[in-house]
Amino acid sequence: MNKFSYRSRLLYFGMIAFFSLAFFLLQLYSILNNGAGTSSYVLLFLWGLMVAFGLGGIFYTVRKNKQERGQ
Repeated sequence: MNKFSYRSRLLYFGMIAFFSLAFFLLQLYSILNNGAGTSSYVLLFLWGLMVAFGLGGIFYTVRKNKQERGQ
């Protein structure tokens, strides 16, 4: 990650967050409209973790960039 530029990191984590959120919502829709088993809830939890990872990466990148600029 050290060799990625600021924009590349934002794009990388943004794409992870976007696609993970899409699959999270798809899984949530499936659970709400169908009798789901335990594995469906596990997948929902895992997609939620991936969304959190993507958003966390974005916030970390922005904070690190602000610290490097001295703001």
